[in-house]
Amino acid sequence: MSEHVKVFQLCECDSVAALTLDEAIKWYKEQTGLSDDELYEYDAIEEVSLNKRVYEDERLEEMTTVGAIVEENWKGTPFIVTSQY
Repeated sequence: MSEHVKVFQLCECDSVAALTLDEAIKWYKEQTGLSDDELYEYDAIEEVSLNKRVYEDERLEEMTTVGAIVEENWKGTPFIVTSQY
């Protein structure tokens, strides 16, 4: 991955891969229709470690890393990396 993609935990539920925090927020709000009030405060949004281990899917059987998800799915535009309900 030649670009410096980062993953940001924008709210309790979702983390988003993007090149910048502002790009992640703009894309996420456009996709979800959520407002700033429904996201974490700008200064409280944290970058998620690419080494963080997460379950691959809702079956909760296999684990992978956030970095592996980004590596496999990054196509130059933001996307939701993890989602919890």
